Amino acid sequence: MGHLSKRTLKEKVLSYLTGQAKQHNSRSFTIPFNRQKMADYLAADRSALSAVLGKLKNEGILDFQRNRFTIQKNLLIKKKGE
Repeated sequence: MGHLSKRTLKEKVLSYLTGQAKQHNSRSFTIPFNRQKMADYLAADRSALSAVLGKLKNEGILDFQRNRFTIQKNLLIKKKGE
């Protein structure tokens, strides 16, 4: 799990959520964390995490309600070398 090796919080969030989507083999999935626990897991401040999630939602990249997420854009394509 290289989520913490990402530079920005946005990269960490996207890495974690796309990993969860792959694990669940679905664009829609439920994570086992509330916002505070997710922030702790990603070594981030909860308010910063909420801001990033809100921005990703506004950009149409993902949708969420509580701990249920849906990745709207195709971020699940494997990158070269993975």
